[in-house]
Amino acid sequence: MNTRGLFAPKPFARGPVAAVAAGAATLQIATAGRYGFHRDELYFLIAGRRPAWGYVDQPPLTPLLGRVSTALFGGGPGDGPVGLRVVPALLCAATVVLVALLARELGAGRAGQLLAAGAAACSAFVLAVGHLLSTATFDLCAWLLVCLLALRLLRTGDGRWSPVTAAGGSRSARPPGSRC
Repeated sequence: MNTRGLFAPKPFARGPVAAVAAGAATLQIATAGRYGFHRDELYFLIAGRRPAWGYVDQPPLTPLLGRVSTALFGGGPGDGPVGLRVVPALLCAATVVLVALLARELGAGRAGQLLAAGAAACSAFVLAVGHLLSTATFDLCAWLLVCLLALRLLRTGDGRWSPVTAAGGSRSARPPGSRC
């Protein structure tokens, strides 16, 4: 029995969710310079100047994105933290969109997607990790993406998503070759 049509997701509330995500990013960027650097941000700035495949306490992604952010938007010990915090603000907006997409995969209509996006935008954790450059900023966004792909795999049964979710640490819902 084909149940894909039965569980088809509702249309995505693109405009309202994008407005909430843009509002969250704008708020993050507008308040990014209200206080100085966090000690971890200074460490990521220094580590980004000497890229390596890994560091004792974190993978190389955070220092490299810190370096890219300061190269594109300015910022640094002499300029202040605003340029360094643009990428975390954009990842905060991506987190809001991913939460709305997760709600859509779980069957939420436009109102539910907007509610999920608004709740994510007001969440203390999302606001905190979207305000500072930290490893948690990227972790949150990456794991939400893995969850979205895993839900899509479970809903559709499309095996193309299996390697992506397995690479993220998730397991396939069914053994390879099964049809149930």
